[in-house]
Amino acid sequence: MVSTNLLIRADEAADFLTVVGSPHRLLILLQLRTGAEVSVNALAEHLQIPQPLLSMHLRTLRRLRLVQTRRDSQRVYYSCNSSRVWALFSFLEEFYGEGDSEAEMRSAPAAAS
Repeated sequence: MVSTNLLIRADEAADFLTVVGSPHRLLILLQLRTGAEVSVNALAEHLQIPQPLLSMHLRTLRRLRLVQTRRDSQRVYYSCNSSRVWALFSFLEEFYGEGDSEAEMRSAPAAAS
């Protein structure tokens, strides 16, 4: 019989994998990976994602506490200091290689999600 704790952790892992399974959200996390704060407008412009779609993805990332926000008057800034995100990118680099992939992902237009 599977323990209740294991079922809860499996649900949490499945939620995490669902959230990071979106190309848009992976690109957002890659941009925020350094921990530096980035405004929503700067993210939308850099990733070429319409702001309403970006806001939806950021809301999903906030729900799992993968990103943090700071409001400064009318602007909202996002950052990511999640060890889970760092571990995820380490894992992905191990399987998909480093090479120019990070530079390419940072400059590539976002795929439809």
